[in-house]
Amino acid sequence: MVGVTERFVVLYVTLSSTFNVSLILLGESRADAYVALNILSFYVGYSLARPSSRSAAILRLIHVLLLSIFILLVGSRVYEVLVR
Repeated sequence: MVGVTERFVVLYVTLSSTFNVSLILLGESRADAYVALNILSFYVGYSLARPSSRSAAILRLIHVLLLSIFILLVGSRVYEVLVR
C-alpha cells in the first residue's frame, strides 16, 4: 500500500511536470512563471494528499518561504501590468 508521503510526491511530480510541459509547449520563457506554477502545484498536491509532518517548525518555515516567493512573483507581475 502506498503511503501518504509517497502519494504526495507522485501527485506533486505529476502536476509540476504537466505544468512545465504545458508552459514549454506554449513557448513561455519567463522563469517566474515556472517557479509560480511549481509552488502552486506543491500546494495543490499538499492539500490533496496532506502528508504527515514530523517536524512542524521546518514545514512552517517552508510554507512561509514558498508563500513569500509566490506573493513576490505575483505582485511583480501585477505591478508590471498596472504600470503599462
